[in-house]
Amino acid sequence: MTRTDSVIDCPDCQGLFTRTPQPHYDHVHNAAKLPRARYTDDHIVRHGYAVGFAGNSGLPQTWIFFADLEPAIVFGRAARMSVSDVNHYGVAEAAREIRWDSRRDRDVVTLHIKEDSHLRDHDNELPILKRWVRGCRPDSAYYEMRRPQGPRVQ
Repeated sequence: MTRTDSVIDCPDCQGLFTRTPQPHYDHVHNAAKLPRARYTDDHIVRHGYAVGFAGNSGLPQTWIFFADLEPAIVFGRAARMSVSDVNHYGVAEAAREIRWDSRRDRDVVTLHIKEDSHLRDHDNELPILKRWVRGCRPDSAYYEMRRPQGPRVQ
């Protein structure tokens, strides 16, 4: 079974745009509640945000996971600004789960998208975009959230 077959055949991979095969996920599940975060040798669950987008010209629904809200919002907006490729995007709370499957002898990757957690809000995005700019470093591909500094303890 290939990764794309897993999504199509899984009864839990249901809901808006989740039955579209994803080359980088075995499963895409809608979830009322996200699985708890964890980090062990054979099971990792990381919370963050998923950007889903699709297009007119044959671009299928695609999900991309981000650990931080700021780059997720920027990525979704930038994709939508393409001239003709992307006609829809959304941002939602999500969890990316990697679990070792000894039967398949490989990691199984599941994206859990929290139901009713739509975070795309153009009217209130300016502070998020400003935080993203402050967290960008020209010498790194990583986003680094700059937390406010509290009073110095002497």
